[in-house]
Amino acid sequence: MRFTKNHSETNIPGVFTGQYDYFSDLRGQIWTIHSEEGYLAKFVEDKITISNKDVLRGLHGDKETDKLISCLHGKIQLVVVDARKNSPTHGTVETFFLSAEEPSYVFVPAGCLNGHLCLSDKCIFWYKWSQKYTGASTQETVLWNDEDLKISWACENPILSKRDENGSLFKEVRI
Repeated sequence: MRFTKNHSETNIPGVFTGQYDYFSDLRGQIWTIHSEEGYLAKFVEDKITISNKDVLRGLHGDKETDKLISCLHGKIQLVVVDARKNSPTHGTVETFFLSAEEPSYVFVPAGCLNGHLCLSDKCIFWYKWSQKYTGASTQETVLWNDEDLKISWACENPILSKRDENGSLFKEVRI
């Protein structure tokens, strides 16, 4: 990827992270977020969520959608879980901290779950999708605090949606 630096693999096959190559001066910053070269996925939809401090969204995912995730404002804790049944790293959890101060991204392949927690007063979470979003009913939702995953979230009592309060146990997921 020509528009990034410090690209690296993670402990989950297919999940990678890197820093955007950006320009900064007294006026602010300019980032190149996406270029078609170098991706394993063709993206068809962009989404943005704006959250307040301690809002946790996820863990969500499906078997068809790749995602490219960045934080455009504030700071987030991003968690990725390998939910692919045939993966040698099934159940592996990776945690990333993304912020607008250090422009970076995480690529999350289909079959992995992702969730994010807003750590700043407000955060803007931006992600590209390889498939059109067709609703929560077409995705898996796993409990953010599933004991089998042992995720160390930066907030003990996050603000959750009903969907996330009522998620499934990880062992019940069929991706």
